Order: sequence, then C-alpha cells, then structure tokens
Amino acid sequence: MKKPLPKFVLAGLLSLAALISAHGSISRAQEVPLINWAPPLEPPVNLVNLYRQPNSDYSAGHRGVDYQVVVGQTVLAPADGEVWFSGKVVNRELISIKHPDGNLTEFEPVCTDLQKGEQVFLGQEIGQICEADLGYRQHCQNAHCLHFSIRQLGEYLSPQVFIGGLNPSRLLAQSNQDR
Repeated sequence: MKKPLPKFVLAGLLSLAALISAHGSISRAQEVPLINWAPPLEPPVNLVNLYRQPNSDYSAGHRGVDYQVVVGQTVLAPADGEVWFSGKVVNRELISIKHPDGNLTEFEPVCTDLQKGEQVFLGQEIGQICEADLGYRQHCQNAHCLHFSIRQLGEYLSPQVFIGGLNPSRLLAQSNQDR
C-alpha cells in the first residue's frame, strides 16, 4: 500500500507549480530583443586588460576591458543602439550607447561628433581615440588604451560575455579517491 504524501510536501509542490507558472508569464511579458555584438575595433585587436569582478560595489576591480590602441584609431559601435552621452567627464572624452536590450556601453577616451539621441548601428564609426587631459591615468602603462565597459541594470559585466573571448566553464569528473 502506498503512503500518502505528507501535507508539507504537497503544499511545497503546489507552491513550486504556481511559481513556475507565474515566472513563465512574467518572462514572456519582459522579453528583450536579441542583438548582435562585435568588438569595438577593427581586427586585429590587442586585448591587454581583462574584466575583474570587484567583491562589492566599492571594492577594487576592473569594470571593463582595455584594448591597446593608437591616437586617432577608429572606434566602432559594438551593437545597434542610441547615443546616451557624449562629452567630457572630468579629464577625458567618452561616449556611451544605450542598446535595445537595455545594456549601456561606454568607451573612453573617445572623441566624437555624435550627439545624445543619434542612432548608431553595429560596426558604425562612433569616434576616434583621442588624448585625455594630463591628469588622466591611462589604464595601460606606457601605451594608449580604449576602455570598454558594459552595464546591465546598473551592474557592470564583462564585455567578453557579449563579444566573445571567455572560455566556457568545464565540469571535471571526480575520481572515487577525491570523494
């Protein structure tokens, strides 16, 4: 004879079913467009500083990636979007682009003639590497670099998640001796 399920197990299963059902309708209502991404420079690119996730919002880290560049080099839109900001911040020129998926990309030091609200498209020239003010500390020692960052819902992510270059995680089997 089968034992009936305890009431708390049944209640848990019903709650789980309700959550799955609600999540399905929420995720369908908040679908984000899929967009193509590419590096912001013509190949070959020289990635010199990787993204380093900080431990907290105020901890040290590197909230973007850096490419070695030369002054005057063309910077390209990594995806379709709209210019969110272009101008000087403290001691360097920068441009930021809001993308249809809600992500915000930022590039510095980049000089541009584009203005807030202008549409840009994947691979379009958005500016050139320019000299920053004397007080600006380059991200690369003894070289010019393009700093490229991405924010999603206010949180920084590695641009490599979007443009490629991250090695996939791999699960390793454990031997019986390691258990």
